[in-house]
Amino acid sequence: MGIVAGLAAGLPASPAGAAPAPAPAVAQQPHKEKGVDCDGKVYASFGNPADQLYTADRGAGTYQFTALGSQPPFLYNAIGVNPNDRFLYGTTFGNANNDLVRFDRNGDFTKLGPISGLPEALYISGTFDDEGNYYILADDTPTIYKVDVKSRSVTGSIDVPELSDPELDIFDIAFRDGFLWGSTDDGAIARIRVSNGDIDFFPGVLPGGSDFGGVFVYGNGDLGFFRNSNGELFRVHVKNATSADPEFTILSTQDQVPDQELVNLDATSCFLDSKADLAVHKRAPREVTSGGGITYRITVKNVSKDEREKGKDKDKDRGKGTGDSSGWSLTDDLPAELQSPSTSTEGCEIADGLLSCTGGPLEKGDKVEIEVTGTAASVLEPTTVENTATVYGDDKDPHKQNDRDTASTLITPGDSAR
Repeated sequence: MGIVAGLAAGLPASPAGAAPAPAPAVAQQPHKEKGVDCDGKVYASFGNPADQLYTADRGAGTYQFTALGSQPPFLYNAIGVNPNDRFLYGTTFGNANNDLVRFDRNGDFTKLGPISGLPEALYISGTFDDEGNYYILADDTPTIYKVDVKSRSVTGSIDVPELSDPELDIFDIAFRDGFLWGSTDDGAIARIRVSNGDIDFFPGVLPGGSDFGGVFVYGNGDLGFFRNSNGELFRVHVKNATSADPEFTILSTQDQVPDQELVNLDATSCFLDSKADLAVHKRAPREVTSGGGITYRITVKNVSKDEREKGKDKDKDRGKGTGDSSGWSLTDDLPAELQSPSTSTEGCEIADGLLSCTGGPLEKGDKVEIEVTGTAASVLEPTTVENTATVYGDDKDPHKQNDRDTASTLITPGDSAR
């Protein structure tokens, strides 16, 4: 909030009642640049007194920002990728105009000029829908503007009065299933229906006390939230997203390495060309005695075409046309009968009995092994314990049947219990 207010200080005031001037014609020269990569890329921008565009490259438990292109000599925000031409767009602020700016896959930028019909403001939230409409929202304001980037003009607006309340302010938006998604400072997820502006707040999903200025959608539909204060990336799975009572689950977190100051943070993503058939396989001992050791071995694999052709996968159509994975998360709600569980696998942690892992890119045929150890609880009679691990690919997975696997172990009483 303080950062945005500080950046606003240099904005000149518009004359009262003045209508925005139409955008002047800009001669568009034929250009050879191409849109951004859409093979599972997450993009972010931050900086002061000017912004830099980055890719957020995910790995085991961490991610790293990698600069893309040179730093423009101006501030911008509200970035999103247009699915029609695949260029990344943003809106400048802190100057006399809110200019539309376009970035290509090399990070090279083109300042296209002001947006006709757009009131001057600090536009900090932006995204595109599936049809290529650009939605932008200014800080502490009730109106979301719909923009046609080809004509650089406002084509509509969505009135959301609740967003005028600083307590309900959101700091970035992402589009999914006909809704714009964001988060308030106290960690409530906001969902805005594009068709009529209806808004719902779902409290307590994310930790409060810090803005989430970078919001994007993974290829599988999960939501990603970058936290301004420390750069922590939260991955949120949404079940029944369009219902009156969606279910939210934080699947994983990843830390920024190395730490950088995230001033004027924004984020978006492009997974249009990204598809991978991830599979998980879980192994456990068939039988142990109370007090004995239990080791779970979990394999995450990107199923290759060669494996299917060799008959290692019974579904011959599974994974056709899939490619490399850009990253993944895994969860496993460990059973209470596994006492003192621990893991030394990079990118994995156990909190309150829940195993959560993250990993980086997996080429076709590659795999990662995860190991969890613990001690079998004391039982008075033979007890079968079942446990399921689930993998969530960052990319679209056309075959979800192999995303879960269950292993079972029979725990028998020790001599002292007989």
